[in-house]
Amino acid sequence: MTVTSLHSAATASTPTATDLTQRVPPSHRSGWSGTGRLTARRIVALAGLASLAGPVWPTDAPPQPWKAEFTGPADSTFRVELHERIRGEFVDWFGDPVVNGNAIPKESTYNFVGNKFQLGVRAAKGPFEVFTQFQDTTIAALPENGVGIGAAYYAQTPHTTQQSAFLRQGYAKFKSDGFSITGGRQLYFDAGQGVARNKNLKWIQDFRWAQRLIGPFEYTHVGRSFDGGQLGYQTDDYEIGGFAFLPTYGGFEINGMHDISGINVAGLTANLKDSEAVGSTLGRVFWTYYSDTRGLVATDNRPAPVRAATRSDPIEIHTLGAAGAHLLPLGPGNLDGSFFGYGQVGKWQNLDQNAWAYGVELGYQFSEYWSAPWIRAGINSASGDPNPNDGEHQTFFQMLPTAWLYAQFPFYNMMNNQDVFLQAIFAPDPKVNLRVDFHWLTVNQSRDLVYSGSGATSNTYFGYNGAPTGGFDQLAYTAHMMLSVKPVDHVTVNLFYGHAFGQSILNAQYTGNQGNYGFVETVLAF
Repeated sequence: MTVTSLHSAATASTPTATDLTQRVPPSHRSGWSGTGRLTARRIVALAGLASLAGPVWPTDAPPQPWKAEFTGPADSTFRVELHERIRGEFVDWFGDPVVNGNAIPKESTYNFVGNKFQLGVRAAKGPFEVFTQFQDTTIAALPENGVGIGAAYYAQTPHTTQQSAFLRQGYAKFKSDGFSITGGRQLYFDAGQGVARNKNLKWIQDFRWAQRLIGPFEYTHVGRSFDGGQLGYQTDDYEIGGFAFLPTYGGFEINGMHDISGINVAGLTANLKDSEAVGSTLGRVFWTYYSDTRGLVATDNRPAPVRAATRSDPIEIHTLGAAGAHLLPLGPGNLDGSFFGYGQVGKWQNLDQNAWAYGVELGYQFSEYWSAPWIRAGINSASGDPNPNDGEHQTFFQMLPTAWLYAQFPFYNMMNNQDVFLQAIFAPDPKVNLRVDFHWLTVNQSRDLVYSGSGATSNTYFGYNGAPTGGFDQLAYTAHMMLSVKPVDHVTVNLFYGHAFGQSILNAQYTGNQGNYGFVETVLAF
């Protein structure tokens, strides 16, 4: 089995890492949504469905579905596309949070279930295409007084059962002679342009580069869309493009219908494809602009009164970056190397933004051996702020990513973080894939915070949470695995389990130092 079949594979500062999100007052809720309680019997039934059906890789590029297609008038075509994901999740966080030496009782061990249903219609005629997609999300059995993933949903919508239906995508596209322009509500995958032809390079592009800064956050049961437009031009050798968007509500916020009107993102990108001209090589350079004028208290390491006093100042950040990857046939397999580097300048409210991030990775796939084992190792690192009292903000800001792709036990993200990892990927059968990861996590600046979250989810929630390090730099060791099975056409099953061995930072934040998180999910796509 090829490695690409793995594709059927994300919060204002508080004194502890108790919650991934902040509470949003019910008065901010609007749109077509519902809340309530499920009986225990219904919860068990939903969880049973998730267990029996199995999991699907919670990727932000779901498996290519089979389409019900038919011909319309004037040589037009119509396709009906369906995507259904049901997931049961279990959380065993690190115990009760500790604040000023006192343990605060919380639900740290619990289970919950979520379902995401999407139905779309795609119409095309010549160079024109229109796509409309409806989504319905239901989440049940959330903890009322919890920590961890389930608490993130409850914090933004304080109901144990949540439901919402909304327009997930609705756009028109024109494409001709390599040129394309798309306008409307759509999904955007940062670093996903210039699609690689080689399967290993494609995996690196999708799972080691893409969505680090901007992505649709499909890991969650709601996701994130973007209202705006993008245009591009591509040949066999390269692709260039630009975009400008308003992100929508979503992620841990159940109602994904409305725009986050105070945030704007825009950018340009140039991408080198693997081709006859350059061989098995990928490259990209980009510029991205992010602005936030919502007037919220930012999450950073300054004292709370200072942050509150500057909340009306905008955040305006320019990110410049480059990335490259190369594949070299060697011995019984292929050697690969990749890198990325980002730099940030601009304004963080009344502070100057100066930050960086980088990653260097190497891998070797024994393609001629059983299960084609692919062993990879690397380091990903992003700057933190060493001094909360000067005129600079040096914490790298991740903007609107799908952070889960790079932090699959999601109590952290890449901000003020260093991640040294070893991973192995196996494909023992055309319908089976297994990925195993080990990570050593530290912070780069102990006077900064440990950050978690995946960007803004509404007009009233900043998007990131921060917890103090206690003056330590050792965060955790984590080990996790993902088993992906495709038992029949149109169905993919995934099982994920992760364990964290908390080190000095987490030991100071919780009554325990061990954490567990996992899920089983099934995706039906056609």
